[in-house]
Order: sequence, then structure tokens, then C-alpha cells
Amino acid sequence: MLKLLLSVVILFITLAVVEYQIGWYSLLTSWQGFSGATLAMLMLLSLSSNALRALRIKISFELPAVRYPQMFYLSTNHNLLNNLLPMRTGEVAFPVLIKRYFGIGVVNSTSHLLLYRLLDLVALLSVAGVLALWQFSPWAALGVALMTLLGLLLFNQGKRLMVWLLGRWRNAKLTQLAQVLNDLPTRGGHFGAIVITTYAVWLTKLLAFLGVVLQLSELTLAQAVTSVAIADLSSILPIHGVAGSGTFEAAFVLAGQFYAIDTTALLTVAVQLHLFLLLMSFVAFALGWLVAKIFHREELLQVETD
Repeated sequence: MLKLLLSVVILFITLAVVEYQIGWYSLLTSWQGFSGATLAMLMLLSLSSNALRALRIKISFELPAVRYPQMFYLSTNHNLLNNLLPMRTGEVAFPVLIKRYFGIGVVNSTSHLLLYRLLDLVALLSVAGVLALWQFSPWAALGVALMTLLGLLLFNQGKRLMVWLLGRWRNAKLTQLAQVLNDLPTRGGHFGAIVITTYAVWLTKLLAFLGVVLQLSELTLAQAVTSVAIADLSSILPIHGVAGSGTFEAAFVLAGQFYAIDTTALLTVAVQLHLFLLLMSFVAFALGWLVAKIFHREELLQVETD
């Protein structure tokens, strides 16, 4: 209850600070500088990221392609709740929804979700690291890429070590957890497809976010990448405002301080990026709901015809 109250307080503080420092009217009218084509491209990139998340679900659980509309709705629903609810409580939606639509057990789906989140972290940090370092030292950027590749190649060995350690405790629940982890697809083509899809998710998402930031500010690519990556990582904090308000902006501004950029300028673009993130979460959810409804209706018509 205290954490929820703090989240609401942070939200109101954020709204007040933005009004005092920038002004909401000025902030919202700045979007008029976007051309229709540019905004459409950025929205398409963001929606593509959501579509790829759904594809990752299909690949990891080896679900039939014909059920993809439901996977897309599940993914957009899960993403919206994650972006709106504090303390990552939106993650609970994933095992609940996947059990509802596909009958997959909670323990099994949660283990896959943990795999996604670990790969998401690796992808975000490695892509951001390569982009941020490239203009300063291509060799350092290449080093990050090679270290990441090595880590992914050794991923299965790390999982096997974890399974072995859990099995040593001779506890029923830990033994069950070890079995679930052992069944995770962490090698071969199956794992490779999940990794490639994860990187595609983050490349499209980062391109959309960087497009917004670079269009609305004078930040360099390295500065924009650093701020965007750290702002996105702020979602794992134990306390943040409703819909990530406050902490998202604070993380973005804090990252920009490494480059001694004006705080007000950073706050302005941080709020605009956050608004874009939330707007696209709602748009993707609405599209996912619509696609799932159309798919369900076609299924009913097919059954009636048969």
C-alpha cells in the first residue's frame, strides 16, 4: 500500500515539475514539428517491436502460426500492463494470459518469461553499448559485440550449471524448478531463433525511440542511446511513479548529465519520449484487441460453415 501511495505521489510531483519547468502546452505543441511520414515510420517501428515480441512467444513455445493473432493480443496486453503498473506487477499478466489462451502452466510460462527478460537485458545493453561506443572507438564497440556473442554461445552451459546447483539441494520445489529450467530452449536453432527475434525486438524499439529523441533534441547519437537505455532500465526499480512517471524521466536526465547537457532540455525530451512510449502501448493494445476479435469472428464463421 505504501509503495502504491509513493507511486501516485511521484506521478503528481512529475506533473507539477514538468508544468513548472517546461509547461505542458509548450511540450505537447512541439510535436507539430514532426512530418506525417516521419511519425508514421516511428509508429510502425514501435508496432513492429510488439509484433516481434509475439513472434518470440510463438517460437519459444512452438505454438501454431494460426494462433498468432492471440499471441499478438497477449503480447500487447502484457506490454501495456507492464508500462502502466508500478513495480513490474504487470509481469503477472503473462503467465495468466498464456494459461488462459494456450493452456500452458504457470511455472513453465514464468520460466520462459525469465528467459525473455534476461535476453532483453543482454540485447538492450549490447546494442546500446555498440551504438554508443562506435563513434568513439569502433574497436571497443566490436569488443562488446564479441563478448556478447561469447556469452550467448555459453548460455546453455550456464543454465546447466544452475540446474546442477539446484539439484544438489534435494528439495522437491527446487528439483521441480531445475527440471523447468532444464527444459528451456537454450541451445541449437531453437535458442538461436529466440535470440535473433529478441535482437530484432530491441533494434526496432530503439530505432523508434532514437528517432523521437533525435528529432526533438540536439543530442548526438551516443548521448541519445545512453539516455534511452538507462531510462528503459529504470523500469526494474522497486519504486516508481504510475506508468513509470518520474523515474523514467529522472533516469533519462541522469544519463544525460554524463555529457553535461542542460537539465531542462533533457527533461523536455524525456517527457516527450515517455508520452510516445505510453501512446504506442495503447495503440498496440487496441490493434492487438482488434486483430484478436477479427480472428475469433473468422473462427466462428468457419465452424458454422463446416
